[in-house]
Amino acid sequence: MSEYHPLIIGLTGSIGSGKTLITKVFKHLGVSVYLSDDEAKKLYQSREMVERIEHLFGKEVITNNQIDKKKLANLVFNDKDSLEQLNKCIHPLVKKDFEIWTTKQTSPYVILESAIIYEIGWESMFDKIISIFTPMNFILERVQQRDNQTKEHIMQRILNQLPQEEKQKRSDYVIINDNRRLVIPQIKKIHSDLLVIAKDTQRICS
Repeated sequence: MSEYHPLIIGLTGSIGSGKTLITKVFKHLGVSVYLSDDEAKKLYQSREMVERIEHLFGKEVITNNQIDKKKLANLVFNDKDSLEQLNKCIHPLVKKDFEIWTTKQTSPYVILESAIIYEIGWESMFDKIISIFTPMNFILERVQQRDNQTKEHIMQRILNQLPQEEKQKRSDYVIINDNRRLVIPQIKKIHSDLLVIAKDTQRICS
């Protein structure tokens, strides 16, 4: 009896690039999607994480025995060393949680969605990586409307991430989300390709 091993696919893109919409389409196509930010938020609620964060960044980022995410975000996004410390604290836990989650899925391939796959050195864990390219003016407009943040604060967050052009070069697939090209046909084409690869991979494994 062969053991089931789904393809592991990474999906990445800048803040405001449209990852939420694109993951919804993949889910509609029957693909299991792991939203790393959502799962990380759950992990932040654990006592272990509260103690780790307090030890690293002090009591000022703790409110009512919980991590104050807004204060923490303001601290780390203006300090690359602090951001790196935070990444080293939370990302191993997210990775372990994803590995456990993957064993419970049944779709031919699974997707981990994260804005910082390349930044934290996770690219080697994926069979294929999809990146989203969105023009900067659209990103700024979306994030300003969504998060009610200044352009300067948004740009600071973007500068902490790998440039979109570099992500494109290093990815296997690119989805252009520029309000001109239809996104769904691009996703369906990638989905069809991945189903073929997954089928061939399963045949080899069995």
